[in-house]
Amino acid sequence: MTEFAPDLREEYEEDGYVFPAYRDRCFADATESALSLLSSDFERNLPEEAFGDLPAGVENVVLLVVDGFGLDQWTRLRDDLPLLDAFEAAGTVTPLTSTYPSETAAAITTLHTGLLPAEHGLLGWHQYLDSVGESVQTLPFLLEDGTPVRDEYPLADPRELFEGEAIYGDAEAAGIDTHVTQPEHIAGSVSSELTTAGAETHGYWNVADMAVTVRDAVAEGGPTHVTAYVPNVDSISHVTGTEADRYDAQVRMVTEAFRTGFLDNLDPETAEETAVLLTADHGHTNVDEGVAVDLSVPEVQDYLARNNDGQPIPPMGGPRNVQFHVRDGRVEELREHVETEAGGDVLTFTEAEYRNRGLFGSNHAATSATFDRRAPDLLAVHRDHVMWYEPDDKIGVHGGMTPEEMLVPFAAARGSDLRD
Repeated sequence: MTEFAPDLREEYEEDGYVFPAYRDRCFADATESALSLLSSDFERNLPEEAFGDLPAGVENVVLLVVDGFGLDQWTRLRDDLPLLDAFEAAGTVTPLTSTYPSETAAAITTLHTGLLPAEHGLLGWHQYLDSVGESVQTLPFLLEDGTPVRDEYPLADPRELFEGEAIYGDAEAAGIDTHVTQPEHIAGSVSSELTTAGAETHGYWNVADMAVTVRDAVAEGGPTHVTAYVPNVDSISHVTGTEADRYDAQVRMVTEAFRTGFLDNLDPETAEETAVLLTADHGHTNVDEGVAVDLSVPEVQDYLARNNDGQPIPPMGGPRNVQFHVRDGRVEELREHVETEAGGDVLTFTEAEYRNRGLFGSNHAATSATFDRRAPDLLAVHRDHVMWYEPDDKIGVHGGMTPEEMLVPFAAARGSDLRD
């Protein structure tokens, strides 16, 4: 991993901000590249060296996605945790970048569809839905006050969340048996039903149950692809940051459950035929929760575009990925205000600028109508702190472009090698 990380940063980092390495070394390509181990119908956009010797004789692929487990924390903990140490000793570990934003809603939609954010159009946890005329929390499909969207708007269509289809239908058509394991409360959500369509979805109670569920899916015989999604590390990061004992204990719990419940219980032949991949959608950067740029002030509200009721449309995205919809002719004024309030520690883009840079993937794919409709007039990414219009007490945060948020591990090995 240390062999490739400096090169990745040299090519994609500018002044402390890391840009996504789409179609090169990016989390966006994890699922399709994993499926390419089982069928030539899928592109392997990740480099060959990321997989070591895996292409030969693989019948099963397990993709373990540990939400929020960044490259920095892998590096810090790899010698202490048996699963990580086994990947380092017997497999291949290389760095990837996250998508932009380095945020679960955008990145996990990319994971399940294979589409870049510019294609699927889901650009953050907070998104304005035209059909309801207000901002929602996207993946749980809740209004900002926590009310289920359909309780308030019975005709609201979750299909409005993103464009495109899950990749699993294509996998099944290629003869691959596909499974997705998620916590029970996620597996039953309306957004999950869309993003995992075509796969057999399994809700689990805890990570021990997840590991056994993955084992049972692989034991059915290949070719089989299993995506195992674990949000626990992300959740504890928000509360404690990434340097606390509780964080380390959570990572240990996840990796040990997977090692003992899945790997140790595979029969030798299945373990030899199973590729095990581990990655993350993003990492975290730790912030002082008492320091923030307040976007609720009247000076900011005056610049914002209005909804049909004449009310300002609040910033979308999230506190590390702030997307402004701005009144005509006011973009540069708002940009100057934001940069002044942030003390210069902020990267801002107009729509023309981020499209030209391909920040959401527009340099690799045609943009969707949903992306074009939601594309912000101004984008702001703070280097060190959060920027939002309501209090945010999280310590570990993500969505931005620091190396801690943008760089993630991609580990690959045969199941049998991880047990030796």
